[in-house]
Amino acid sequence: MPVCSQDILHKASRGILYISAPLRWRESRVSFLWEIVVSLLRRLMNRNLTLYAQLETLEECGIAPNEGVGPAELLVLHGEREYETSPFKLLLSVLGTESQEPPRRPLSDNLWHMRAECVSGPGDYVKVAERMAALTGSALPIGSVHDEFDWRQGVAWLGFTMKGRELRWPAKIEERWIDANILSRFVALLAEQDSELRFTGLDLGGQDCLIGCATDEQFTSLRKFTGLDFEWLG
Repeated sequence: MPVCSQDILHKASRGILYISAPLRWRESRVSFLWEIVVSLLRRLMNRNLTLYAQLETLEECGIAPNEGVGPAELLVLHGEREYETSPFKLLLSVLGTESQEPPRRPLSDNLWHMRAECVSGPGDYVKVAERMAALTGSALPIGSVHDEFDWRQGVAWLGFTMKGRELRWPAKIEERWIDANILSRFVALLAEQDSELRFTGLDLGGQDCLIGCATDEQFTSLRKFTGLDFEWLG
């Protein structure tokens, strides 16, 4: 089952609220339509925005390439015109991936371009945990990360320690699909911390999505400047 369309993004029915009061329904409908118009206008304004300008804008939203990753490295992956004709969405998708050269480090610790079919065996849930923790900076200081796969029982286990606690989470094995409950548990774990950060998500329309982490201010700026429909997870 596709993950991004289910619990990962925890989509609510934005705008259209099916309640008994017709007036509130119409107000919500108008607000929803207005948000669509504003988003469309923002995307039109962003067309032909240079790669350099996009990077500067994203930095204001708390998203930046890791050290050693700059325009030159990004232009190896896609032409400048491609970044301009698909402003922000392409750049964000690229920043959420890993380098093509060993040891294949993330291009940015602020984003993860997660593909639903990313779990095939031992070590894969370790990578999931490490990426989710890295998105939070130091808010989730996990250690001793390990996973186990019981193919006969159809269950995997992700274990790690954090702040003196030992956590062990089960995950269903369903071909190569990631268990969305693991991501939901990370969302809940971050919510328990004394941090202004929360996980964000952007559905890319296929079997993949972007996962990030932001403060309220960063989240508002990200939606405003990119025109993309990022949502809070959870």
